[in-house]
Amino acid sequence: NIAGSVIIIIAQRLARRLCEQCKEPIEIPDKTLKKFRFTDAQIAEKHTFYKPKGCSKCNAGYKGRVGIFEVMTISDAMRKVILKNGTAVDIAEQAQTEEIDDLRQSAIKKAIEGVTSLEEVTRVTQ
Repeated sequence: NIAGSVIIIIAQRLARRLCEQCKEPIEIPDKTLKKFRFTDAQIAEKHTFYKPKGCSKCNAGYKGRVGIFEVMTISDAMRKVILKNGTAVDIAEQAQTEEIDDLRQSAIKKAIEGVTSLEEVTRVTQ
């Protein structure tokens, strides 16, 4: 009965936001980016990533928080997976088919934008 009435599921985490005053650019090897599940297209774009440094205006290189969200609308196909007692893996596969970003993918987008660090991505999405 619940699967028939749920229309959206949201998961969220808070990640530390890099301090705009002192964040330092770093180079991340492609091998490491692949471990983070970056797509080949994302790797080819050669984004600038940052690490925390620390200054008088922040706390160890971070200042504030940023929300990381996974927003899954329950489509008819997703509802069918749930009603057939699909496992978490089945649901995740359907979400990928529907191009729904999971928490890690959402956090990676924040790292690409320079909002947070890859170390913070790991911390909040393990």
